[in-house]
Amino acid sequence: MNTYVLLALVLLISIIPQIIWGNFPVNFFSFPLNIIFAVLWICSLWVLYKEKRHTKWLIQAISLKMTVLTIIIFISACLIIGLFPQLSDIEANQKDGISGSLGFYNFMSSWPFVTILLWLLTHLGLITIKRILSSKKHKWRFFLNHAGLWLTLFAGFFGGADEKVLRIPVYRDFPNQEAYSENKEITFLKDSFQLIDFQVEFYPNGMPQHYQAHIHVANQNILLEVNHPYSLRWGEDLYLTGYDMQNNPPDYCIIQIVKQPWKYLLLIGIIMTLSGALLLFIEGPNSSKTNRNK
Repeated sequence: MNTYVLLALVLLISIIPQIIWGNFPVNFFSFPLNIIFAVLWICSLWVLYKEKRHTKWLIQAISLKMTVLTIIIFISACLIIGLFPQLSDIEANQKDGISGSLGFYNFMSSWPFVTILLWLLTHLGLITIKRILSSKKHKWRFFLNHAGLWLTLFAGFFGGADEKVLRIPVYRDFPNQEAYSENKEITFLKDSFQLIDFQVEFYPNGMPQHYQAHIHVANQNILLEVNHPYSLRWGEDLYLTGYDMQNNPPDYCIIQIVKQPWKYLLLIGIIMTLSGALLLFIEGPNSSKTNRNK
């Protein structure tokens, strides 16, 4: 079957579960299922290219035309995210009409977007494997650019299920372990938080200019400032997002807890992409193409 037709059919089929069941169950594919699936998928790509690289449908799958088509589809999906307000799961499920049924209000976790992103990763992965196995010059800068972009998308795609954003009110009078998700669900943390001290600096008009909190958490006292995240442990950052404005000194503050276990893998991907761009700048265009143009 023609690869372009197959891609169109898969994208159309992805609409069916979206209409019937709603958004893709992202949380189901959290650790360790996401690791298992990722390893199997990467191995499948490697074997697929090694065994089927001369077939017509795989040649089409990694062609320049497919790259352009994939980018257009992905940009279109990003436009939907930009044009429609992205809401929480509960709010998005309350939306009616075609846009609501297709998951436009929480599109990043919809079946169509997951399908598009998985295909983008598959296409980019096959192209990267092709270049790794080739003997062409300048393949390292190509590898760094494409593998870096692939790794960045890979970490965001497979690590999304492990990412959590919680908010917890931290009181002065007693320790608290009860945090809330974006969907207002209660989560009990293993660490208790308690406010020790709080300082606020004001503008002349009385608006807060800067504030910071001394917090006791995980058997240590930490200083947390607004707009300055604190890394509590691997992949877990704390943000000071608000405080009690009714009392002076404040009786509590609000801390946002962001858990991103895959963020360092994402950072490596960004560094690889930038390194590839730097090599491209230093080495200049492909010498063989330059000689042909002379």
